[in-house]
Amino acid sequence: MSAVSAMSAMSAVTAVIAALCGAAAGAGCGRAGAAPERSSGIVPPTGWQSMASVAATARLALGPGTEVEGAEAWGEPAMGCYAVWLALRASGTAEAVGKQVVAGFTGAAGAAGSGSGAKLIVKDVVAPTGDEGVLTLAFERGDHRGRLRARLGGGRIAALACFANQREPLACEAACTKLLGAQP
Repeated sequence: MSAVSAMSAMSAVTAVIAALCGAAAGAGCGRAGAAPERSSGIVPPTGWQSMASVAATARLALGPGTEVEGAEAWGEPAMGCYAVWLALRASGTAEAVGKQVVAGFTGAAGAAGSGSGAKLIVKDVVAPTGDEGVLTLAFERGDHRGRLRARLGGGRIAALACFANQREPLACEAACTKLLGAQP
């Protein structure tokens, strides 16, 4: 991955994490404990590689006050496709947490500190209305387009964001559809 595409992908990751971080803070996320790391159970598409440094960046971006139960990331940098999975502790109904996640995304335009100045645009939001449910939305930032699917409830947020630049958008969209559908 070239330095420019790596910086661009990290900018998009940072924007997504900033959005979730804002949601986590508003959703009553607890402090990190000594619990074992949670795994997503997601198998990335063929050819995608684990991106431990992106997962670590996501974890760090959430800050020390957020209880992160798990963080994983994968990508196919040659195609411009990336995905980040996070499991967080939260309190509140899925409806309330969903509203916080959407507010985090819509408020993340300049909050990510990436220096790109590109606005994070959110659309196609489908939010849960009860104690537990699934939140889905689409987002754009600069030349990156992606989708988020988050399971909310039971004191947890399990969010998977899959996104791509414009290098191979159709191939990435197909891979993201498969990944988002595989989230338990």
